[in-house]
Amino acid sequence: MSRKQPQLSETEIQFLLGQRSDRDVRSADTGDTALSDALIQGDYESILRSDTAKCLFGTDLDASLADSLCADGYTSPFEPDFSVGDIKPFVAGLVDKFIQTNGDQAWEQITCIATACLCAFIQTNWTGPEFTLDPATLLPTPLSSRWSESYIAASGPLDLPEDVNSTHEIGRRQQIGRVYLGASQSIERNKLDRGILKILEYDGEEVYVLTPRPLYLYLARLLLVEIPAEDKYLSKRNAAFPSGHWLAARLLGIQQSLLDYPSQTLMNEILAEYKKASLFLPDSPASNQTAQNNEAVNIEQEVPVIDSDVPGFGARDRGESVHSEKDGSAADDSDAWNAVLSQARELWTRYLLEIGIVYSQHHMPIDSKKYVSQAQEASGLEWKLTGAKGKRTKFQTFDVTQLVLLARSSGQRTDTEGGAVPESFDLNDDTLLEQISFTDPSAEITEQGKLKTIDQCILLAFCLNVQNENPAHGLTSEQMMPFVTRVLKHPNNWSVYTMGLLLRSQLEAENSRTSQRAALQLQELVDQISHPLPSMHEAGAAERLSYFWTLALPSQWELERQLADRFMSLGVFRSALDIFERLELWDDVVSCYVLLGQIEVAEHVIRKQLDKHPDRPKLWCVLGDLKSDPEHWRHAWDISGQRFARAMRSLGSYHYKRHEYKETIECYQDALKLNPMFESSWYVLGCAAMALKEWDVAIPAFRRVISIDADNGEAYTNLASAYMNLGDGNNERAWNVLREAVKHMRNVWQVWDNFMAVSLKIGRLSSAIHAMERIIELRSDSSGAQAVDVDVLKRVINTITRGRLFDGLSPADAERKKLEYDRYMRHLLIGTIEARITNSAPLWRAMADYWFWTSDYRHCLDCYIKAYRCLSQRPEISYAPPVFNDAAEAALDLVSMYENVGDKMQPVARVSAAAGSDEQLDQQLPDNADDGDQRKAAAVSEPVCEDWRYQAKMVLRGLIGKGKESFDGTPNYVRLTEALKELRQA
Repeated sequence: MSRKQPQLSETEIQFLLGQRSDRDVRSADTGDTALSDALIQGDYESILRSDTAKCLFGTDLDASLADSLCADGYTSPFEPDFSVGDIKPFVAGLVDKFIQTNGDQAWEQITCIATACLCAFIQTNWTGPEFTLDPATLLPTPLSSRWSESYIAASGPLDLPEDVNSTHEIGRRQQIGRVYLGASQSIERNKLDRGILKILEYDGEEVYVLTPRPLYLYLARLLLVEIPAEDKYLSKRNAAFPSGHWLAARLLGIQQSLLDYPSQTLMNEILAEYKKASLFLPDSPASNQTAQNNEAVNIEQEVPVIDSDVPGFGARDRGESVHSEKDGSAADDSDAWNAVLSQARELWTRYLLEIGIVYSQHHMPIDSKKYVSQAQEASGLEWKLTGAKGKRTKFQTFDVTQLVLLARSSGQRTDTEGGAVPESFDLNDDTLLEQISFTDPSAEITEQGKLKTIDQCILLAFCLNVQNENPAHGLTSEQMMPFVTRVLKHPNNWSVYTMGLLLRSQLEAENSRTSQRAALQLQELVDQISHPLPSMHEAGAAERLSYFWTLALPSQWELERQLADRFMSLGVFRSALDIFERLELWDDVVSCYVLLGQIEVAEHVIRKQLDKHPDRPKLWCVLGDLKSDPEHWRHAWDISGQRFARAMRSLGSYHYKRHEYKETIECYQDALKLNPMFESSWYVLGCAAMALKEWDVAIPAFRRVISIDADNGEAYTNLASAYMNLGDGNNERAWNVLREAVKHMRNVWQVWDNFMAVSLKIGRLSSAIHAMERIIELRSDSSGAQAVDVDVLKRVINTITRGRLFDGLSPADAERKKLEYDRYMRHLLIGTIEARITNSAPLWRAMADYWFWTSDYRHCLDCYIKAYRCLSQRPEISYAPPVFNDAAEAALDLVSMYENVGDKMQPVARVSAAAGSDEQLDQQLPDNADDGDQRKAAAVSEPVCEDWRYQAKMVLRGLIGKGKESFDGTPNYVRLTEALKELRQA
């Protein structure tokens, strides 16, 4: 793919990097330069009030001009039936006219206006401070009057709902801001917002219903994504403003965050826009690598295949970073980046980090870590986690090793940021220290330099990756906290510091001594979004947005949801319910009432909402979840026009719990056609298909699970089982899948058992031996001899000793192969089985066959002896016929082996004093022993058992004595006496 594309302008680079312009912006009405400068400075209101914005949105449009513009059958904004669906053709017509008037270079102004709309939306819902311009005022006068916000006032107190008093949680906001979630709107404005939110839905996933000012996002989407995508515009927009694809990817990422559940289609569109954006970036070591990565981005990827024969050795690299000690290709990449100009490195760092954040927000940690690691290489950041002695409490008398992160940015340059940041609350605990007190602290720990702001974002991304890769428990928190502590040590930027404080609040929430600060800090972070225009102690919009895209900052309603969850964990249910109900988070409202044991109240609340909004499928689904009534889910599906995927997911789960697998498959297939980005839905679909033996449905389902979550061991196991059920022709595929499964489910012996069985079927003997070892390690303590499948062990031994394993090989290759398998078997038999299990006669007997094949007669005879002892020492041998008969057979076999090998000469190594021993130790050496085993040893030959006749007689006499009283005259007893008689006559 050619990289000869238009280059980014200095203005675009400044905006993408969040840099400020040196020019003073006085007006946004003087052309491209003023608009661009206003955008960089964060003066979005002046951009949206500019003449360019008025032309693009028809702010000052009169009726006659509107009629001529809408002559092609479109509805005029001056007509009363103008609706949400008419906005797109109306704006598209204005854009086309603007381009005809100003030429192709008008795309720079159009993109600036679109970006200002996007930033205004983010400022309203994510970063703050309060943005006072109503988006409806951008539209023609009839529309702005009809759709204006009813609760915004230039001054004066906020109009609160009638049922809210001044002590209520919402009433508190009267003092700090005028725009809040859950405020009442006019009927017309509600129609507008609901209509736009319906348009923004993807794959049957609903947008958050109370999203403030979605018109900003919709207008930005029209100007950045939908209208430029037309063939007549795309190349011209790219030539005038090449960063349009990057901005479009950012916008789509914001749209994704509005959905209740992530959309696969939208995810693909985001990655596609980032891929297109990379074509306009400067050349760098990441150029080709990123192109390859983007080509590989496919949620339907094949199951990975690894070439090593024995699993457990060389497991797949998961991207663990040793960030200050790069080796191999990583070092080469670092050197290559040093030759790239600093501005290009900053661009690539941002680009790679943003993609990593996208993957992180979609809970795809492997892909996220790959891109974040590349961003780290581009930035030159070096970091490592290490340990240092220190104390955490005021009264601690001993030092404990504490986890600490050491990090430094590349080069001498540091960011100039460091202005206003949110308030960080002190811990003020009577026991815990504010921060770890290190013993004999070195300068490396206590005097770490200030990091670049982008490097702080990288550390926070790695921190999120730790969270996504590990379960929620104390160890994960301990791993994450050093990243957060290092970022908070040197405040650089408002949003970065906000993200650090948020992560610290989340990590401290579970500790009783820090939970109070966690709740207070989270409350402060919520309040800062709805603050009025910033004072001297607060950062402005431009600073807050400068690093927004490289962070995973939650929206205002998500922050408030976390605050409500915190209240619930502290037992403050009333305040939590106030927030949940105001935010219309009905799932959480129901959960809260259920925890309080007030199920009837929960049902009353939902039915009251259904009386107001009977056409909202989500409410019917919530009621269905509460009542476990499938009719509610079916009704939600019907009223949504069969577009609300959650209804089918809930109904499918209902049928699956009742073992109604056919209905389960139908429901999940309907849901996944709309949105395939649900790992759990694919998994249940696969399980239901397996229950009905519909392998053609099960296999694609489990493959999709693995493509979404490559660490899902259960999916690998079930996929392998499906392949095995298809017949022997798919055993190779099953083996490849099970090889991955045992990496993720290393402590589940059933998976190893399947892997062992398939390995034997396809002749991968070394893998079968390794699997048997692992099974014995896992089961021997609880199951004893049952841990070993004797039939499988016999099959392995027979394959080696009597099979055609070495046919077709040259003598040298055959000998090498025999030695290789001998090492495997010795490790299995001696190191694993004999070390753990000693009480199974069939097991000893099976192992004896192998030692006989290797000419290790002494070891073979020892196995026969132990097999006989396992039976002869059982107390019921004197009265239980089955036990006596088994012992008699074992005794006769042992006597026969004495006769066969007792007189055989076998080499024995007598370890000399030079070998480091003062005693004479006899060590058996089989005939095929490696010469290396004979170092410092003098080999001599001795009989395997010189007194074998005496030993055989003792065996027979002992067993005859035990069985004389109960078994005299029985066939086996007679055989024993006859064998003894033959030995005496010999």
